[in-house]
Amino acid sequence: MIRVTLELIPGGFGEPELLGRIDIDNQIQRTLSDHRRGDYHYRLFKKRTAKVWKEGLIEDFPRLSYHTWNLVRKILDDAAAGSGVI
Repeated sequence: MIRVTLELIPGGFGEPELLGRIDIDNQIQRTLSDHRRGDYHYRLFKKRTAKVWKEGLIEDFPRLSYHTWNLVRKILDDAAAGSGVI
């Protein structure tokens, strides 16, 4: 699992405030059949809660050709397309 957390640090040194979190799970079936590609289930969580805000699936991601940040961007684009806004 990959976890991305987004924090606000007031003034650059204050107590961090959690703004959001993304959990990304590799759906291992794709990786076992082709280690170069992956399917990833993601969950975006609401600020300071364990409540899922949005979730989805990124399929057939070229995991060896692109960086993890490309996967995160694809997830954010996918989540935004689901409702028009994040």
